[in-house]
Amino acid sequence: MSSPGIHVFMPISFWGNGPSESCYRICSHWPGQGQPVQVYTPAVCRPDPTGILSPLVPNIVPQRLRRRIAGDRHLGRWLQRSSESRGLRSVRPGDICYFWPGVDLRTMRTAKDRGARVVVEFINTHIAYAKRILDAECARIDAPPYAQITASVLDEEAERVSLADAIFAPGPFVGPSLVENGAGSKVLQASYGAYLPAGYPLPARRSSKGRPLRYLFVGWASVRKGVHTLIAAWEKCALPAELVIVGQPEPYIMDKYLNKAHSSISYFGFSNEIDRFYREADVFIFPSIEEGGPQVTYEAAAHGLPLIVTPMGGGWIAAHRRNSLVVPPSDADALAGAILELHSDEGLRRALGANAAADAANFEWPLVAGRRLAALQGLPG
Repeated sequence: MSSPGIHVFMPISFWGNGPSESCYRICSHWPGQGQPVQVYTPAVCRPDPTGILSPLVPNIVPQRLRRRIAGDRHLGRWLQRSSESRGLRSVRPGDICYFWPGVDLRTMRTAKDRGARVVVEFINTHIAYAKRILDAECARIDAPPYAQITASVLDEEAERVSLADAIFAPGPFVGPSLVENGAGSKVLQASYGAYLPAGYPLPARRSSKGRPLRYLFVGWASVRKGVHTLIAAWEKCALPAELVIVGQPEPYIMDKYLNKAHSSISYFGFSNEIDRFYREADVFIFPSIEEGGPQVTYEAAAHGLPLIVTPMGGGWIAAHRRNSLVVPPSDADALAGAILELHSDEGLRRALGANAAADAANFEWPLVAGRRLAALQGLPG
């Protein structure tokens, strides 16, 4: 009798970034680690050298048209459901169905009814946990609340936890948030990762003498990621330095902070050239107030950047005064103090950066993928 299969359901098309890219960086290593896998998705617009992706829209369709079809608001939901139905046809009792966020609950129920073991990816903390944090922060700064976290969304989240046989928790706060909301012993500790950059370990950063120090933030420029606290802290410091923010802005942050930012703050929006920004930076800052597995933190560490992070923004890699300065969330004074300390102490910057690069080797994608595969293979039959 053949061994149980692993079927991955990704409702987002593969564009080469975002959650679908994280999924690919995990699952694409499994065939080389002895585990065949098939990933069901609406469409693919990225290379797939391992051949694990099974798109509903065939790749013979020109890429530009694939993007248009998959991105169409009216077609998108139909494509997702059709892709999921297609994947379900291959499921046998005892197989593992690995669901990423956004998969239709009906698909999960059907897989469960067919005797599959249901595994769920939680990219962030449980929504009920996140809502409590975000509501409090939005009230504190008089920002509009995150209206998308509705009662129906909370109900759906509860059902995902109930249907799951196991749940991947990719950050230190995800597991406790799930246990708090009924997950019990279903939690599988996991992480995201980073590919080590070309030339790793990179040469020591050039001396900052004679030029401004460059601090870097990468991610969704939002209240959730603590960008409002970052800008407030930066303005307290009044340093002859540069702050570079790379990522799509939340309207509130754009209107209230980025449009009025000091000239020492540069905003670049979304970029496909993140590696360049890491290589040109001196310090990485990620003051997130609610987070799952902060992939950008692992990437920054792999580039040898000293880290200034909150506990959530540090993921599994941050260790205070070994590779990072860890500060409380929503605390502009503490964040400003960390910025000032690293600005004045080149020796500390170099030591933290060297340790960050060394520690990043434990989060290279093949290792992350292998640990996740071992967890799946260890599930009860």
